[in-house]
Amino acid sequence: MTAVVLKTLAFLFVPLSVALLCCYALGLPMELLQRLRVPVGLRILLVVLCAAFVFYLLGRLLQANLIELQERLPGFEAIFWGYADSVLTNLKINRQEAQQMFAAFADNFRHADLKPLGSMMGQVGVSFFSFLGNAFWVLLFMVFMLAERESMTKRLVRGLGDERAVTVLAALARVNQAVQQYLGLKIFLSLLTGLLVGVILKIFGVPFAFLWAVLTFLLNFIPNIGSVVATLPPVAVALFQTGSLLSAFLVALALVAVQLVVGNIFEPRLMGKGLNLSPLVVLLSLLFWGWMWGIVGMLIAVPLTAAIKIACEQLEVTRPAAILMSSE
Repeated sequence: MTAVVLKTLAFLFVPLSVALLCCYALGLPMELLQRLRVPVGLRILLVVLCAAFVFYLLGRLLQANLIELQERLPGFEAIFWGYADSVLTNLKINRQEAQQMFAAFADNFRHADLKPLGSMMGQVGVSFFSFLGNAFWVLLFMVFMLAERESMTKRLVRGLGDERAVTVLAALARVNQAVQQYLGLKIFLSLLTGLLVGVILKIFGVPFAFLWAVLTFLLNFIPNIGSVVATLPPVAVALFQTGSLLSAFLVALALVAVQLVVGNIFEPRLMGKGLNLSPLVVLLSLLFWGWMWGIVGMLIAVPLTAAIKIACEQLEVTRPAAILMSSE
């Protein structure tokens, strides 16, 4: 029943979930402004306006890149089939059979509400106002959540009494701090990875470096699978652009090096053991939220699951569930 409600009301729960994660991620600048004694209304306004500017700027840049990529897709497709024909000949498969196999594969994504890359890019590229509409709902939810956050403590004290409120507030403080720290560090590491990827692709002259950098930032929230998926498109474009296997190999080597350095050196030092989520839990969360909310669901699946696990760790009654979700 809950799954049916979440799927039916996806238009409401998707921006609500994104807004909740954004509020946790923006907890650090909110606390900084609070220490500077900026009034409540002003600091909420500043944080939300900054978030709105980032959403707008990213939307415009992504739209321009996606439209240009969509225009160049037929050329890339022709080059792809040129490479594929030589492989298919050795496998004794003709192009028509290969195209039928790909169509059947893509059809599975359609039935699962996960749009194939081409149609998704086309939809995003021409639907900037739809993007702004979704961003507006996210920002609206953020405003109310941040406003409620400021008055929640006083209402809990009035509602529960001083003695009971102390215990509840202490538990909530542990949950908020743990989730906020995880999301803040994860966003920082994802930004670092995306920035390094963008710089490397610019150096190698790979088209749409900004687009691949944003894709890397988003997919970095999906452990293991995300880094692989984020590496493949720019490497393929580098191969199509230059026709040189050596150039594509060097691009792939540089991108893999970035993922390994950030993922295996910086992330463990900053985040300790990191998520400590069971691989099965990660896979199930990706499948469940992907089925529920499509591509957006897959992107926020692991942060949501990690936030739930961290919250369960802080409370005695839910700690067994957190242990079952962990990889140790």
